[in-house]
Amino acid sequence: MTESATAGWHETVTLPVGGEDDDGDTIRLLSVRRLTGNEEALLLEPRLRQNGGKLVTALLASCVRTADGAGRVSPQTVRRLSSADRNHLLLAVRRLSFGDELEARYQCPRCREPMLVIEDLADIPVRTLEDGALDEIRVELRDGYRDPSGEIHRDLLLRLPTGADEEAAGSRRDGNTARQRDALLARCLLQVGELEPRRVEALGSRVLSDLSMVDRRVIQQALDASAPGPDLVRTVTCDSCLDEFRTMLDMSRFFLMS
Repeated sequence: MTESATAGWHETVTLPVGGEDDDGDTIRLLSVRRLTGNEEALLLEPRLRQNGGKLVTALLASCVRTADGAGRVSPQTVRRLSSADRNHLLLAVRRLSFGDELEARYQCPRCREPMLVIEDLADIPVRTLEDGALDEIRVELRDGYRDPSGEIHRDLLLRLPTGADEEAAGSRRDGNTARQRDALLARCLLQVGELEPRRVEALGSRVLSDLSMVDRRVIQQALDASAPGPDLVRTVTCDSCLDEFRTMLDMSRFFLMS
């Protein structure tokens, strides 16, 4: 193709966090291209559809290039990127391929009425580390975690999840989304009160699953407020009862043209 024929096919993206390539060099700029039939095949691959983390890794490794657009980015590099960077790249690929409008379907938690909302992906704010976002997030629990000896711990410290964490959490055979989320966050736990790191690692996702619903909500609110990357939390007003509620961006039709 000539240069004019490929215009609009590629776009340079600044990562909100940044990572390292296979040589250990810092990455902050990458290039994305439009989706092709190769990526459509990946999206329909049954093996990948069973694990969302692996699907994202394969998709990004296929259509993400180095900043100059000349070199491929290895799956290992994509896997090491933070979830914030991966989500940002996915948004860039989707906007470049299909435009900014996204049909999103929500259900009001109050009256259960379904609704269709046209989301403008260009309006999604993106928080970078320079904006004051944190690469480690400290959470103060209200009820606290009671360890096997009966001691209560209220201070948690989490690092940002990566693609490798997403893949590991998505490998759970039960497919329960709540347990997958606990498995993801458990891999990111750096500190639980005064517990030794080896005990935190041994307890794993039990730390998260044993927390009260109040504390689980506190963790999610802390991540929503402080974590870098695209803010995928949406505020939606029900057309029927006019109740306003917050929910995650509906991405079920993310890579569908209509």
